[in-house]
Amino acid sequence: MAAIVPEIHASRLLEKTVIDNRGQRVGRVVELYVRPDEELPPLVALEVQAQSGRRRTIAWSAVQVLVREYLSLSTSAEEAPEVPVTSLLPVRRALFDKQIVDLHGLKVVRVNDVKFSEIAGQLRLVAVDVGLRGLLRRLGLRPLVIWLENRLRRAVPDTLIKWQDVEHIDVEGMGQLRLGVPYARLAKLRPADLADIVEALNARARSALLDALEEDVAAEVLTEVGPDVRASILAHLEREKASDLLESLPADEAADILSELRQDRAEELLNAMEAEEAQEVRKILEYDENTAWRLMSTELLCFLDTQTAQETIETLRRLQPDPEVAYYLYVVDEGRKLLGIVSLRDLVIAAPERPLGEIMNRHVIAVHKDDGREKVRDLLAKYDLLALPVLDEEGRLVGVVSLPDAVDDLFARPRRRRGGRG
Repeated sequence: MAAIVPEIHASRLLEKTVIDNRGQRVGRVVELYVRPDEELPPLVALEVQAQSGRRRTIAWSAVQVLVREYLSLSTSAEEAPEVPVTSLLPVRRALFDKQIVDLHGLKVVRVNDVKFSEIAGQLRLVAVDVGLRGLLRRLGLRPLVIWLENRLRRAVPDTLIKWQDVEHIDVEGMGQLRLGVPYARLAKLRPADLADIVEALNARARSALLDALEEDVAAEVLTEVGPDVRASILAHLEREKASDLLESLPADEAADILSELRQDRAEELLNAMEAEEAQEVRKILEYDENTAWRLMSTELLCFLDTQTAQETIETLRRLQPDPEVAYYLYVVDEGRKLLGIVSLRDLVIAAPERPLGEIMNRHVIAVHKDDGREKVRDLLAKYDLLALPVLDEEGRLVGVVSLPDAVDDLFARPRRRRGGRG
């Protein structure tokens, strides 16, 4: 039966001397192992290193006495039960100084210590300490904590995050953890929140996180981070993974991202993309950066003037487009020439059998594909528009500039794109 204490920090167990039931020195504790597949992982083993350098993994259940100076086993050193560690999590290697995500604070922090508490007769990992007190305790500087508390005339608090409220990010060498669902709760966050977390991680951890997320979620996060972070991510991701993310984005967004990269890396990723998607992106990259061509999105809703209001509504229900895409419905002829525009309000109140050609507003404010970005922004502001259609030389509809994208461009921010797509 293991020695039970109400609570203890990992730093108080590590480096502690271990003696057997005859008082003979077995070694010192160099690692702690917990079982990670439980909500609050129990402490199940100690890795003990003898003076000879030999290491053994002894079951925590063999510990009988725990005092300040040492741990005492209930058996002789030779009889102490050993534990295989293949499926166990080494606390020092896997957690100390590692980056984790505080899901409540939506931020990245670094682990300084780990707290165990006695629950139903077992010591279980209940929290990680990310504060100054935990760091000083771990470094053996408890007298400094006392000095600080006397100097500040207040206690230096433990900064604890409950184990259930963190997700592991830096898991190098802990491959078995990545076979489960370590990113499940992270994947439920909004892409903008995930982007803030990704930007706080190191390069390897960023790639690990994106690699573990669903492809569409990872692609959304990629559009939300800053250009420097985005370039770093694409530099570290495998070529196939990076090209897959770009393929899942609209061509204009993929072009924006590739234009930020070194030319050789951009060309490498383009060559790895499917031929059709790559061709569309290459076409956009040829556009003048100062024109509506490069500001517009090719994601829009257009319908033939002969379609009825009822048919259009049924199509919208099937597509479930993102609200940003559904600001306006554009009415075109068979040659995609822009004829007019229909608001969602006019569509809903129209008789079901009426064709869009009878509902649409023919007085459409639009820009030419070669018009400058300043003209685009001026028209959006002057007429209080949420989006502006972009036409080619023949009057054909080729894209649309939304107000959010124009504002992002004005302030030279990373392009905060849509939260989903229709």
